[in-house]
Amino acid sequence: MKHAFGRSMGKMALAVTMAIALSGCEWENWMKTEKVEPEYMAQPDSAKQLREYIGKATSAGKRVRMTGSGHSASDVAITNEVLFTPEKLNKTLTLQRTRLRNPNEPRLVRVQSGIRIRELNDYLDRNGLALFNMGGYDGQTIAGVMMTATHGSGLGYGPIADQAVSLQMVVEGGRMVQIEPSNGITNPSTWTGKLEEDSTIPVQLIQNDDAFNAARVSIGSMGVVYSVVLRADAKFWLREVRRKVKWSELRQPGGYLEKVLQKQPVYADRTSPEHIEFQYTPYADANGDHSFLITERYRVYSPLPEQLPAERGQPGTDFVSGLITVLEMPLAAIVDTFPELAKTILEQSLTSQEDDNYTNVSYKVFNVGVVNYTDAIAIEAAFDMRQTIAAIERSFSVADSLFAQGFVHTAPVAIRFVKASDALIATQQGRDTMFMEVISLRDSKGARPVMVTHQNTYLREFGSRPHWGLDLNTLTSEAQLRALYPKWETWKTQYRYFNATGTFDGKVTDRLGISVRPR
Repeated sequence: MKHAFGRSMGKMALAVTMAIALSGCEWENWMKTEKVEPEYMAQPDSAKQLREYIGKATSAGKRVRMTGSGHSASDVAITNEVLFTPEKLNKTLTLQRTRLRNPNEPRLVRVQSGIRIRELNDYLDRNGLALFNMGGYDGQTIAGVMMTATHGSGLGYGPIADQAVSLQMVVEGGRMVQIEPSNGITNPSTWTGKLEEDSTIPVQLIQNDDAFNAARVSIGSMGVVYSVVLRADAKFWLREVRRKVKWSELRQPGGYLEKVLQKQPVYADRTSPEHIEFQYTPYADANGDHSFLITERYRVYSPLPEQLPAERGQPGTDFVSGLITVLEMPLAAIVDTFPELAKTILEQSLTSQEDDNYTNVSYKVFNVGVVNYTDAIAIEAAFDMRQTIAAIERSFSVADSLFAQGFVHTAPVAIRFVKASDALIATQQGRDTMFMEVISLRDSKGARPVMVTHQNTYLREFGSRPHWGLDLNTLTSEAQLRALYPKWETWKTQYRYFNATGTFDGKVTDRLGISVRPR
């Protein structure tokens, strides 16, 4: 750990304040793709402490970033200077309804930014509520999934950030703001201008669409989020059906995929699912075709049987997933030595997940289970949904080219569909989006070549948007951002307003060429 406290009074004050908060000599993300040795690390436990730390960091000219749970593969959440971790900002909070335009508005929940999706789900469930949608893992923090536009699947639902209706954020100088849409939930005439938990803390109410749409997906570069108000759904259950099909059938004109892309019901004679996603092997079978696994999820607001994870998929699937997690390094070595086995492994992975009926409470179905703990890395590319068929077929040829070089896929490719978002730099901004996730066992020799080749190919040929967290730092210039995001300049205006002196610059803003004070 560095102890160069500096000569200025600002730096001395920062050092004194944070000396007791130093928590180790380095920080590394879960995928082991990023590591930093910050000058100061801290776990703020209150709004007061968060304000104090950020105020002193601003005075000392230090950069500040708040990590989530470390599940971003990219450098989006890190700095070598002042790094906060979220473990102690993990509580549910009171929402003072006398402040609201509609005090009786149902299903609003206020939580601290560091609460993990897992604990949030437990809290919502106890109160008869649920997230409208979520991704396949529940270990991230709510602010982490918001800042990177993390998502689930289903064209009726945007990223998780779209479930937020208000956020409280500490900005430069330790000032706290509450940011909402122009017609936000808060009534300005009953607004007290004080933090609910601590009346000594002033809070500025900002109700502005551009500020809100910039802040809720801001890659951590406008301030540190203290709390979020979410609009939840009523508790619901999901019925999941998984079946294999061939690509030639799936992509037939007028067929299943075309109906998905045109947002039509996929079944004429029965209810169609609200959530649809695919997994597939990029390797062709003996007939030149490709196997796809269709996952369909149906929402039900009356209780369904809550089955055990072991009952999901074919018998033994949960055990096999756990075994792969434990034996990840040997499996990677085996596939590297005998690459042809990868084709069989991917095919069997799809087959093992087939299931004509698995039911549980919603968040236990959205969560894909023990396989989340495999030592893997992933990238995800966001396409205009109209590019879906061309992008999938391009992935076949990319995989074949990599295979010829000795670099193999060690997991199926995943496809998800997400509704367009108004968040200015959400990867779903302004368009219904198809996400392609490419996953690899981390210790496979082909892991990085496979990830990088897919990401670069789709950026170059399709103008796909790299997921802010599931990316190996592909974007390197502001010119790329302008090309990818039509509202880029609007976001940048807000970023420069809230980050005027560069307190919330970081490795990501240096890489993108947008730092106020580049390092």
